[in-house]
Amino acid sequence: MDQEVKRRKRRRRVRRISKAVNSLSYVIMILGVSLILSTLGILVANDMFALIKDEQPIILDLDTAMDSGELAGLLVESEVIEYDWAFKLYAWLKGEEEFKPGTFEVSPGMDYGQIIDTLTRDVKIREEVTVTIPEGFNLRQIAQLLEEEGVCRVSDFMETADNYKFAHSVLKTVPMVDNRLEGYLFPDTYNFYKVDLKDVNVNQSVSVINKMLNNFVNKITPEMKAMMNTRSLDLQNVLIVASLIEREAKVPAERTTISGVLYNRLGSDDFSYLEIDATILYALPEHKDRLSTEDLEIDSPYNTYRVKGLPPTAICNPGLSAILAAIQPEQHKFYYYVVDDLETGSHAFAQTYKQHQANVAAYQKKLAEQGS
Repeated sequence: MDQEVKRRKRRRRVRRISKAVNSLSYVIMILGVSLILSTLGILVANDMFALIKDEQPIILDLDTAMDSGELAGLLVESEVIEYDWAFKLYAWLKGEEEFKPGTFEVSPGMDYGQIIDTLTRDVKIREEVTVTIPEGFNLRQIAQLLEEEGVCRVSDFMETADNYKFAHSVLKTVPMVDNRLEGYLFPDTYNFYKVDLKDVNVNQSVSVINKMLNNFVNKITPEMKAMMNTRSLDLQNVLIVASLIEREAKVPAERTTISGVLYNRLGSDDFSYLEIDATILYALPEHKDRLSTEDLEIDSPYNTYRVKGLPPTAICNPGLSAILAAIQPEQHKFYYYVVDDLETGSHAFAQTYKQHQANVAAYQKKLAEQGS
């Protein structure tokens, strides 16, 4: 009988402990959920009411009418807001679910209400300009062209390109260094809005660069990504190689051949340096038609006569053909090339240094004949 009483007491004690443990687990779960919800609430509140956010103005172009969901996606893409669902809900509560086309100036520093008010009341008619960015233009050349067309100032463009934290996934592993966007601004024909460049408060360089980055992302197809994965190629290095090809290959048919030379040198222990003149030209403050011996000795990470491997960034923004050539180089045993035809800019390729020296001598002879 005493044993039965003891067992009952033990069972009651176990049930009390179990209930206590369950209660404690419930309390911990409630506290955890509350903490998550409160943190989420703070983040959403900061986004919704712009409590601690950047004031950088952004030009937003609505080419067609948009519903609140489409607009919210565009605002996230342009880095004006962070939570598309919260903006969509806010717009629904405010009774604004359709937005007319137009050009607007907004900023992350605006709260949701200010953004909606701007997009519904501040429609501006602005002059549009068509700008063609040639293949092989570098960042500064692009900036100068855009300033000439009245799109944005060179200083604003370069500052934004080097320091603005764009959200594109292709840039996640790209370090924040000078010229970091070199290679990522796809050369193409764009429509931009003109601005008053004398107005120091107007800066649409974020919007302009964002449009070019979006175009670049769309040009890199799944098939191209698959080819890069097959060859274990990194996109950043592909763009650097493509930029060298773009600047070196004057004849389109030679792009894959020059690509093969670059990869042959990079993969060989016998060649410490790429020795690409175009990288030195990129580092020089002013363009030259011909490099001097002193130029080949400049102290620069872009001097591929003195620094091993690839330069730190691309040296221009290559077109699709050059990018494809960097992904699919021609398979051969060439390690050298030199200009062969002075008119077309075609090259003579060689496997050995002796063959290359003969090609260089032939080139110098043509130069001498041209000068006489």
